Amino acid sequence: MAVLRLERWGLRGLLLSLSFSLSSVAWAQACSRAVRVPVAPTGFNVQVLGDRVQGVYPDLLRQLGRAQGCQFVFPVVPRARLTMMFFDSQEADLFVPASRTSERDQKAQFVPMLKLSPALITLSAKADVPQDVRALLGRSHWRAAMVRSYSWGDAYEALMRQLEAEKRVDYVADLRTVGAMLRGGRVEFTILPPTLLYSALQEGRGDVDAGSDFRYTDLQGLPRSEVGAYVSRQSLSEADQAVLREALSKAARDGSLLRALQRYYPPEVLQHDAFLN
Repeated sequence: MAVLRLERWGLRGLLLSLSFSLSSVAWAQACSRAVRVPVAPTGFNVQVLGDRVQGVYPDLLRQLGRAQGCQFVFPVVPRARLTMMFFDSQEADLFVPASRTSERDQKAQFVPMLKLSPALITLSAKADVPQDVRALLGRSHWRAAMVRSYSWGDAYEALMRQLEAEKRVDYVADLRTVGAMLRGGRVEFTILPPTLLYSALQEGRGDVDAGSDFRYTDLQGLPRSEVGAYVSRQSLSEADQAVLREALSKAARDGSLLRALQRYYPPEVLQHDAFLN
């Protein structure tokens, strides 16, 4: 009996030790503090409804937080302030969703999650729409409406610089304004991933054809944009950086991001626009 009791105590001790070890591993993977993720309304990707923040990426981060033991907080700020808070003042830990540029790569670590195809967006009634960047630049009378601080990669940035030099760009604060300017004939085009304009036009609308008067044209010479998250090297510890990088990469690999997208976008929009890594 004494031997049996010792064996039982030994087994119990082994189980307790194993439980403690597993708990230690889980704790080691958890973030050391709340992760700051400033957000601004961005179609269905980020929605601000009163004091509630939801959408593809807030929903995904909360899911990852439950799995990894991380808490995310979402201060709401103007869109133009997001990049400054992350890249300049280090008031933010995570910048998501974000497109990749070489300039941003020098300041923070990028985690690729999907690829988007920025399209040339015009009214459907427009005839003889340019099919490539050179032809678009040749339409010297065509003006563009672009959302301030949006970027879709280095090729897009180069195109914007050329359009700015020719005084052919009007920068606005939000996607709805882009749609209104196109419909009002104040500009001829914008360049955006179709999911963004689609979601901005659908919000608050009961009709499914809110964006049917627009044409989406693949623009040759403008490659797909890498989209994902930038993780701060300045504000986060190396351990927290590693946890976030692995969690975000896994979300792109295991289908978590795709499922989050599917909750907000119809299949035909995703097929045209989003390419998971």
